Amino acid sequence: MAENSDTSTVGRVAAVLRTLGEDERRPELSGAEIARRVGRERSQISRMLKALAAHGLVEQNPETRGYRLGWQLHVLAARAGDQRLLGSGSAVLRAVVVETGESALLSILQGDQSFTILRERSPHTVQAGGWVGRTSPLHVTASGRALILDHEDDDIRALLARTPPGEFGPRALRSVAEVLERLHHERQEGCTVAIDELEGGLLSVGAPVRDATGRIIASLNVSAPTSRALDRLTELSATTKVAARRLSAVMNRAS
Repeated sequence: MAENSDTSTVGRVAAVLRTLGEDERRPELSGAEIARRVGRERSQISRMLKALAAHGLVEQNPETRGYRLGWQLHVLAARAGDQRLLGSGSAVLRAVVVETGESALLSILQGDQSFTILRERSPHTVQAGGWVGRTSPLHVTASGRALILDHEDDDIRALLARTPPGEFGPRALRSVAEVLERLHHERQEGCTVAIDELEGGLLSVGAPVRDATGRIIASLNVSAPTSRALDRLTELSATTKVAARRLSAVMNRAS
């Protein structure tokens, strides 16, 4: 029986996307490597990659010419992948905003980045924090460091080795040694704090959200202008930790 053409096309697309997402240590692959892995002709895979790129499902690095999963795919996955986390997280974040008056966000680990999947806005005119679909470096954000709080030092080194150089805030951690030292301290505190690290004037406090096995599945963080929040750091840290534990408990009951 002849293979249905629609099923065949869907199968090939799925194979390409799975290939790009199966190895987080290699977030980019060449078109030739993708073709080899899925067992298809390079010209066929090249046409498919161009079509996927046109819809934002894959991206091509203009420097290396390698392909990686596109952020549009991550946005779709974040919205559809774990509705329990999104549904429960929304209520917890709203409660945090009511208590603190500052923006609250929920992020997950995507490769070597912190990826925001949910945000409740501060009622203040001056806003702080990211938006849904935004990615941020792990080492200079409270959300990012909360996501890797349990990682072994070697795993953190490997993640940071893939972090592109960039211009960050005046108090950004500049070396792997500084990141590891900060993480060792933050593990003891149970939360992460980034003051003027990602950018000047931004303060953020994060805490890990865990599943029933204790594995970190997300980070909850509160973000605010440094000028408005620095004197409230102890309060914001306590609120963030309590909210993260509350969400963890809800997720554990749902599992």
